[in-house]
Amino acid sequence: MAVSPYSNQPVSNWSGITQNLINEYPISPQELLDIAMLSWNRLWNSEIGGEIKIDEVDLPATVVGYFFQKLFSHELSSRYPHAWKGEELKSDKDLVNIAQPQFSTEMKASGQLGYALFGNRSYNQKSETAESSGKDKSGYYITLNFYGKTMTLLRLGWIDQDDWIPQGAATGQAAALRPEVYQYKLMAINGDYRNESPVQLLNGVGPKAAEELNSENIFTFGDIKNYQGNNNKVVNLKNANIALLTSF
Repeated sequence: MAVSPYSNQPVSNWSGITQNLINEYPISPQELLDIAMLSWNRLWNSEIGGEIKIDEVDLPATVVGYFFQKLFSHELSSRYPHAWKGEELKSDKDLVNIAQPQFSTEMKASGQLGYALFGNRSYNQKSETAESSGKDKSGYYITLNFYGKTMTLLRLGWIDQDDWIPQGAATGQAAALRPEVYQYKLMAINGDYRNESPVQLLNGVGPKAAEELNSENIFTFGDIKNYQGNNNKVVNLKNANIALLTSF
């Protein structure tokens, strides 16, 4: 496993390191977003057996994430057949950079209502031998949060194996990321797609606030961003989230 670029660096330096890593990455954030949107639309316009539209099937979030990853990989390798390919071996990252393996990338998706990402407990476990270790869990990551059929956040950055925190219980199988990873090691790739995010993802919007917003026909980020009414609760929520709402 290569030495992490964050090794022995204080958290105060992480943002700069992340920006340098993103600047070095061979695909621009804008093109990653283009590939992601294309792959997402292809996913939901697919058919099963030539008969059933996939958007008519209640797919588990893990299946959605898997299909998205495969479609993303296919499009990337189609655009750059001599530079990128999809996973072939157990030790491969999800996106393999053929000439410059340091840019090979893992993909991680989460279909819950939120911006958290989750991995398997094994993500934090270092194997004794290279043969049993499978793929390296440290390196570049492209991450996707979605809810239902809506993309809510695409990110690019770097995650190290020890950034994952296993569940406390010995029988727990999940691992979560340390809070500072979200803040300093993953960069949001913003775009118009975020206007379709459900308002429940805004700070201060719980079930009661969501009902209040829905009563004003506000269901998405775009709806509240464009709100011109005089409901004080809605206006206050809009103002409290204005930095986020005006960032894309």
